[in-house]
Amino acid sequence: MKWISRFFLFIKNEKWKGKLIYEYILLLIFVICIIAASFGATIYIVNSSAMEESRQSLEVIFQQAEERIKILEDDIESLHMNVVHNNSIVDFFQAEGLAGRVKNLDGFYQVVGNNRRINRNLLNILLYDTQGNLIASKGDVYLPRQEEPLQRGLYLYSDCMRDPKTGEAYFEVGMPVFLENTGTGYTQIGSVYLLFDVKYLQSIMDGTLPNEESAVGILDRKGNLVVSAGTWQEEFSALTETTENEENLIYVSPIRGMDWRMTCVVPKRSMLSGVTQIQKVNYITYLVVLLAMCLVCTTVYKRIILPISRQTAFMANFTQDTGQRIEVTGNNEISEMSRKMNDMLDDIEALNQKIIDSRKQYLELEYAKKQTEMIAYKSQINPHFLYNTFNCIRGMALYKGDEEIAELTMSLSSFFRYSVQGDEMVTIQKALENLQHYANIIHHRFLGKHKISVDSDSSVLHMRIPKLLIQPLVENAVLHGLERKLDGGSVRVQVSASGKNLEIIVEDDGEGMDEERICQLKDAMEQYDRDSTLAEGQLGIGFLNVYRRLRLFYGHEAAFELESYRGKGTRIRMLLPVG
Repeated sequence: MKWISRFFLFIKNEKWKGKLIYEYILLLIFVICIIAASFGATIYIVNSSAMEESRQSLEVIFQQAEERIKILEDDIESLHMNVVHNNSIVDFFQAEGLAGRVKNLDGFYQVVGNNRRINRNLLNILLYDTQGNLIASKGDVYLPRQEEPLQRGLYLYSDCMRDPKTGEAYFEVGMPVFLENTGTGYTQIGSVYLLFDVKYLQSIMDGTLPNEESAVGILDRKGNLVVSAGTWQEEFSALTETTENEENLIYVSPIRGMDWRMTCVVPKRSMLSGVTQIQKVNYITYLVVLLAMCLVCTTVYKRIILPISRQTAFMANFTQDTGQRIEVTGNNEISEMSRKMNDMLDDIEALNQKIIDSRKQYLELEYAKKQTEMIAYKSQINPHFLYNTFNCIRGMALYKGDEEIAELTMSLSSFFRYSVQGDEMVTIQKALENLQHYANIIHHRFLGKHKISVDSDSSVLHMRIPKLLIQPLVENAVLHGLERKLDGGSVRVQVSASGKNLEIIVEDDGEGMDEERICQLKDAMEQYDRDSTLAEGQLGIGFLNVYRRLRLFYGHEAAFELESYRGKGTRIRMLLPVG
């Protein structure tokens, strides 16, 4: 039941009202309700019509059975009249003594034979005197008469009689025999009883049976079953009135002449078996209609509702990714609208790109201006003057035999010249040569306490990288990692090829950094990636400047990794794209 409560919550939700999907779902539910109501009404009408036709058919069958039973009663009446008014029977009753009856016995036998030929169901004719004694009997089956036969005018109808040996059912019809007296009326001289089997009644029941699932039977006045057909059950014998319940139709018709009753029980499901084919056609028809409706609804949803929903979702999320476009499928009007919208977004993006290009051009001009200012600042200090001065100092040192000062001066001169002259991009070979000069300066400055080693593959020496990309990291390692160590320390620089990339590793065995310091540096790098600004203050200026230069030259194609542990040194790994 959860889906029902969710459906009502959807119906009551104000945010869905007025939207296309809301109206679409309501219309779909309305159509489904109409189809379901139509289907139910059709099934009800078909079943009702079938039930009504079945009732009428059963009434006709019952009327036919009653007419056949009435014909049987008339035949019995005619047969009885032939026997009662036959002279041979009258003479047999009037004969005196046993000898007289034996004399008239042939006439009695002849009457029995003639009537049995007329009615095959007649099994015996029995003659009783006025005291109720049997005086003659001729037939295949003998059963003594019942003590209390039913009086129907001049006729006496028995209840169902069964042979105790065979269990076969029979019934008797009795009639008194009168002798007309001259002037004094009639005098009863005896009674004639005709014994019948129930085969004819059985044939009537077999013809009355509506279908194999039904049951029909004839019961005597005591409720004993005489004959039956179909699936007769014992409890049907207690039914005395025509009625109808949820499962069965019950017909009870009295047989007036015999005071018997005919009962028929018909299951309703068997009455509807004739409409099975119609119901199958209805099922198939409504299934086809339902499938067609599902196809229409699916088409409407896919071709109209879903594209419009995608356009709405696209416009809602467009600000997060302006480079995305609506997926266009099909050639209908909504698809054409999506194409037009994509064209409009392309025009907007082109216009934005022009604005960005103009802004970039403006920034490049500003950068050129700054470069000009930097050149002006550099020109204030004549590099040739300083370079010549360093050479002069080196010459004086050599003249006085101080080779150590001469070597240090040459390294300082070369390092200074590398920093202020040349392009922004240099070969790895030049960068490493400058690093060797810096290492020499550090060696003399700290009296050989700290060592800087460089290891590189010869295959990468011709590759070009930005100037001052490695040396600031080495300087940072010396100043912040090794300077405070009482014993000696080392910085190792390794440059090698890693697949299609250039790998540069700078690592030292200095004091390292704690976790808080590392987090600060990483946050500063993430800040620069987000808004291209460096954190204010003295938070690793040389380190962050190298990171900024790396991003300016290579973007996010370059990788920059930092590992450091307190007391175990720091390791920086850069992975640069080649070419």
